[in-house]
Amino acid sequence: MSKYQNNEVTPVAPHSRTAELVLGIIGGIFGIIAGLLAMTIGGIGSALETSGSAGVSNLGVGCIIVSVLAIILSVMINRNHVLMGWLIILCGILNFVFVSFFGILSGLLIVIAGSLALRK
Repeated sequence: MSKYQNNEVTPVAPHSRTAELVLGIIGGIFGIIAGLLAMTIGGIGSALETSGSAGVSNLGVGCIIVSVLAIILSVMINRNHVLMGWLIILCGILNFVFVSFFGILSGLLIVIAGSLALRK
């Protein structure tokens, strides 16, 4: 007797998570670029001796760390897509918070990748 006879349900293939992977990686790369840009602006501000420039550099470093974390989570999306989706959304929101204007594109792409991961 075949494995799927007698009205047994055939197993459902898991969703392809290629869109989440690609959007997460592209968003993470743009986030790294935004963090480097914020660090550059903070460095220029330090050279010109403006106040608060060290904070801008530190937020740029934070953005780079969060963007690398978003890339790693995007690669691991097939393990637990719901948990990874929420963590990726958190990374996208942190991109907005850390570098504000510079993180709009990267944060938006990362949040879209995380929300796509939440679908079944």
